[in-house]
Amino acid sequence: MACQSELESSKKQLSVESAALASATNEIQMLKAQLELVANCESVQSQHAESADIELLNLKQNLSETLSLVDALKNQLRDCKESEAQAQALVNETMMQLEAAKGTVEFLRADVAKAVDGYNSIAKELDQSEARVNSLEAFVSNLETDPINNKCILSENVADDHKFEYQPEILKQGEDPSQLEAEVVSLKSEVERLRSAIETAEIKYQEEQNRSTVQIRNAYELVDQIKSESCQRECELEAELKKKKADIEELKANLMDKETELQGIVEENDNLNLKLQESMSSKNEHELKREIKRLEECVAELKADMMDKETMLQSISEENETLKSEMNNCSKAREEVAAEVEQVRAAEREALMKLGIVMEEADKSNKKAARVAEQLEATQAANSEMEAELRRLKVQSDQWRKAAEAAAVMISTGNNNGRLTERTVSLDNNNYKGSPYAEDMDDDFQRKKNGNMLKKIGVLWKKPQK
Repeated sequence: MACQSELESSKKQLSVESAALASATNEIQMLKAQLELVANCESVQSQHAESADIELLNLKQNLSETLSLVDALKNQLRDCKESEAQAQALVNETMMQLEAAKGTVEFLRADVAKAVDGYNSIAKELDQSEARVNSLEAFVSNLETDPINNKCILSENVADDHKFEYQPEILKQGEDPSQLEAEVVSLKSEVERLRSAIETAEIKYQEEQNRSTVQIRNAYELVDQIKSESCQRECELEAELKKKKADIEELKANLMDKETELQGIVEENDNLNLKLQESMSSKNEHELKREIKRLEECVAELKADMMDKETMLQSISEENETLKSEMNNCSKAREEVAAEVEQVRAAEREALMKLGIVMEEADKSNKKAARVAEQLEATQAANSEMEAELRRLKVQSDQWRKAAEAAAVMISTGNNNGRLTERTVSLDNNNYKGSPYAEDMDDDFQRKKNGNMLKKIGVLWKKPQK
């Protein structure tokens, strides 16, 4: 009977030990499954992080290209300003040349008036000389035919004529016809000399008039060329601005896509964190700390990258607005220059009014520079606000890290204080010393305790910054 009772007790003990072995095997399988799940989650998370890093690198490259394009636009705008200044200088120089040409024309007109007066006086003298020559020729012919009678008649006619000064003297002196012919020849030579002087004066007047006409035409052609070049430059800048607008819109669309994808990654991160918190209750606290720290760093990096992208996009949009305003100012300035050119064509005397318009444009340029300085100050203020926001996020991330460390400390203290009762089943010695029912109670108590700790961690994790 004693042997039978011992045999039954040994059978019972063997059945209990086999049940404990089966439960231990099941727990080992569950732990292996949890480890595989954690490993899969880590691999998926690493893949998502790599894809996010690649996309962020692509975004950085796109933003660098956009910044280079913005720099190119700034250079083009500076070149446009320089060309506009050169055009203004050319307009001023052209106005000075027009003033000089105007003075030259006035001077030439005065010379022409003087030459015309001289020509008229010379023509009168020439007419008088021709009349005198005709009278002398008639006198000579009369002397040759009838010297004695015609001499008395001609002396009477000459005494009555006050236009000729030398005939009475010739008649009184009784000069011969050869002297009269010599005087006639000298008068003819003088007449020819006066005619040649008149012709040279007319030629000089014509040359001066042609030269002033050519100068005025060249000035108008130069103004037209400047106007066409400024219009062409304006069209090129408008096309470039439209292209940059399209690029900025495309970058905005890409940034919105990346934001949505990043939001999905963050949500997936949160889900993975919850799964990790559920599955990592039995893992080592050092691995938990390292995983939490890595996740926090990933989230902080993603948030920092997002803030950088938003600031860069804001700066690009502000620079785009400044470019628009400067293009509008340039178009207005060109329209004013065109109006000034039309005024120059209409009336050359309005040069002083154009000078006043140029001074107003200089005042506008100064005001525009002041507006650009104000925009720069506003941008600096926005940057300071973004820096304050980054500091706030840093403080919040530090708070999260402290909460995670406190949770890890709580988990470690809970594991040390409420550790599971060690199983007293020794598979090597085949000696059973504990109770399975007590082990199940300890397991339930530990699970409840760990659940409470995880709830506290979740509350600390979701606690917003005050």
